[in-house]
Amino acid sequence: MDNETLIWYSEPLHFDDIFAGSFLIIFGLFFIILYSLVSYVMFKSDKDVIGFRFLFSASIADILLLFNYSIWPGITILFKSEIISQNMRHWIQMYLDWVWFSMCYHYMVVAWSRFAAIRFPNTFRIQKRILSYSICLCCYIFAFIQVMLTHFQPWYVVFYFEPSHYGMLSEDFGKYLTEGQSFFFITFHILMVIIPIFFYTYGIILLLRHKHVTFFERHKKTFKHVKHYRNVIVNTNNNNSNVEARLIFPCLFNTIVFIIGQIVITLGTGEGKWATWTVLILFAANSAVNPILLIIFSTTIRQKIIKELGFNLGNGEKLAHASIAVSFAHPRTFANANIKPNTTSYYNKSTKSENSFTLSVQHISDDEEELEHSVIV
Repeated sequence: MDNETLIWYSEPLHFDDIFAGSFLIIFGLFFIILYSLVSYVMFKSDKDVIGFRFLFSASIADILLLFNYSIWPGITILFKSEIISQNMRHWIQMYLDWVWFSMCYHYMVVAWSRFAAIRFPNTFRIQKRILSYSICLCCYIFAFIQVMLTHFQPWYVVFYFEPSHYGMLSEDFGKYLTEGQSFFFITFHILMVIIPIFFYTYGIILLLRHKHVTFFERHKKTFKHVKHYRNVIVNTNNNNSNVEARLIFPCLFNTIVFIIGQIVITLGTGEGKWATWTVLILFAANSAVNPILLIIFSTTIRQKIIKELGFNLGNGEKLAHASIAVSFAHPRTFANANIKPNTTSYYNKSTKSENSFTLSVQHISDDEEELEHSVIV
């Protein structure tokens, strides 16, 4: 330690110390609570919206990151202690990297799930929970393998929380820059950006094509006949997948935030304790922005959060279904050739059952709130 650091440890807390530590803790606690509420809502709804399964798994890594880069360093600043011993730094670094790599792999998996929901809506909608969460588990497993393969290499440099510098320092920064670790992280982050961008770009192209087709379909006044139940299934799955497709926007914006954060961190935030403190804020903000984006872009999440908080929305938001309706069975039932769809000759009559849907033609729209009421699961 240099003399300035020794003096800092010997003195009581100053105002800037209290501000730096308290802000990190309050910031982390607020977004952990908010994110936990969003995660709870997504977990409860993951049977209806398959994409919530992947976002729920990603939220676990994000919540851990919020603790790692906000609450933990905030405590070290206020207590003027690293808390752990010097011998524990390497193992703590392994844990920190494991969570970070898990989050990065989730960017790729979440992007793939948005693409699959748009490109293969019929298959994606009947995906089993065990398969979805097994895919998510692979993110944590691959991250652990990556940690084990890199942390014991001679070129690896350990970072640790230094309270006097309000952030993380390396044991040998020159070695970090010149012997391959910096190049490894840059390459890994570039890959974790390129792959999601590919899926999002392809998915957006498919969405634009879909909107071009549905623009002409909306000018049809009625359906005169339903000759084949397959037509009904295709139309319904296309519209039901819009709820899944809506999730592409918060995921895309989060990837953009991640890219901006990595650019800022790579270019540097300056020197001094407030520069390292800013890096912690950027790391934490990368995860903190996710629940905000999900609440902004997902009507389903907003409504369910309001309901969980005990607010009564009333019955005024229910849409009047004065349009033509068609009843049909869930796609899973068609896997059995012996089960036939139950359709009626008059469209104003619908058969309701446990595995049935009710589709209102006039209410098929791009708005998620209207779609949620029009397609009842």
